[in-house]
Amino acid sequence: MSELPEHLGTDAVRGRFPTLDHVWLGAALTIVLVRALAWPITPSDFWWQLAYGRWIVEHGAIPAIDHFSYTRAGEPYFDQPWLSQLIMFGIYRVGGATLSLVSLAAILGLTYAMLLRQAIARSRNIRISAAVLVLSLPVAMTNWSVRSQLFALPLFVAYLAVLEDWRREPRDRSGAGPSSRLWLLPALMLLWVNLHGSFVLGGLLITLNFVAESIGFVTGRDRRPDRLLQLVLWGGLAAAAVLVNPRGPGVFAYVLDLVGNPSIQGAVEEWMAPTMGTIVGRTFFPYAGLVAVVALTAAVRRRSVRIVDLLVLATFFWLALGGERHVMWFELVSVPFLAEQVALLTGDRTGERQGSLAINRAFLVTFAGAVVLVLPPVKQSLPLPPELSPLISPDTPVASVRFLETDRAAPERLFHTEKTGSYLMWAARGRKVFIDARVELYPAGQIRDFQQLNAGIAVDSLLSRYEIDGLLLDNLRQAKLLEWALLSPEYEVRFEEPCCTYLVKR
Repeated sequence: MSELPEHLGTDAVRGRFPTLDHVWLGAALTIVLVRALAWPITPSDFWWQLAYGRWIVEHGAIPAIDHFSYTRAGEPYFDQPWLSQLIMFGIYRVGGATLSLVSLAAILGLTYAMLLRQAIARSRNIRISAAVLVLSLPVAMTNWSVRSQLFALPLFVAYLAVLEDWRREPRDRSGAGPSSRLWLLPALMLLWVNLHGSFVLGGLLITLNFVAESIGFVTGRDRRPDRLLQLVLWGGLAAAAVLVNPRGPGVFAYVLDLVGNPSIQGAVEEWMAPTMGTIVGRTFFPYAGLVAVVALTAAVRRRSVRIVDLLVLATFFWLALGGERHVMWFELVSVPFLAEQVALLTGDRTGERQGSLAINRAFLVTFAGAVVLVLPPVKQSLPLPPELSPLISPDTPVASVRFLETDRAAPERLFHTEKTGSYLMWAARGRKVFIDARVELYPAGQIRDFQQLNAGIAVDSLLSRYEIDGLLLDNLRQAKLLEWALLSPEYEVRFEEPCCTYLVKR
């Protein structure tokens, strides 16, 4: 991978560690770690993926049909991120929610350290790189959670690094040098295709680099066909590596169905297009505008913006416009480019910033202390807001499910949110759910019925259709249905907690 500025590797030897540059690095990564550790685990994807990891361990196989719901029992279901689920279950079995949160912070820290390294290699300026990284973080933070997507992030950034090195560094005819690292593309793909459906983005990055390289070859900017041949060879091996998964080429059909499923696009907020009415949109659009202004300014003033950068930025911007969950990929591809262009436009590309040794050390100690304070064993003893102090999100119905499991009058067919369904899959073993976060499993009609029930529409007929005899309702999201149930003589409240109400048909 590209090297950092030389002085970062020699300051300790010269007796000048830490410099002000190290403070900038520490500040950027501290923000990543603190944010990752401070927020509790959200219920949507975490619990059902733990349940799948446990199922795989117990049965020694990857499930091919649905074993967890009463509405889709026995229906085919392709468990593509099975490897992530095994890892998540292993982490949770060893260290529970504590180790799960620490793992989240460690993987995010690794991801952004790698990204920061690329930004510094391109900009030759640590201060600007750290500042750009911090500026970009709010765009992606809403996607930071313990789920299978997490394990894809360092792989995506590694793909960026391998391809960037291949483009920038000299190569000799023997194949020595950075081009030899192209072997990492198929090696990483073997993992990626079994970790998360975003593996297709690795192929997209290879394709965009191939297109840019082909344009350079045709226009005469680079007449070395060996470069294209290298990328074709290792890109082809990466494509072959995709087939090493339980479903072989069928994994592509899974991804296409997931991306093109209209019921998902209309039911799950993170799959919807970002707008200025959402938190994601309010951070994404201003940031994307900044990237566009910098790119346009650089093109006008210097005429040296690379074709590959424009292709990558435009493609991932278009992808982000299609769904909130894709915004973070645009953030990752934009940081090295933005850092380089800001450094070029300001003329600030070199220079070692020493600062005061004592003050630098004080800053780094403060950063370390901030991380320690939000470590799971520590933060629970601090007077933090109720939405931050627990390790598990307060909207997880822990107490309600515990009561449900001991309730002799527990219903057979419970209605609930998809988040609650995910938690039930883990905590209430053997109890079938109405719906959960595996939204691709459920047909559009059932999702519409789910939304109508949440809104208190056609309640009697829908509850009868699905033979529902119990309700575990989110007090906020399902307030209309809860209001109906509290007024209905057919249902009685069996348990209440701040997030949820559990009712059973009389």
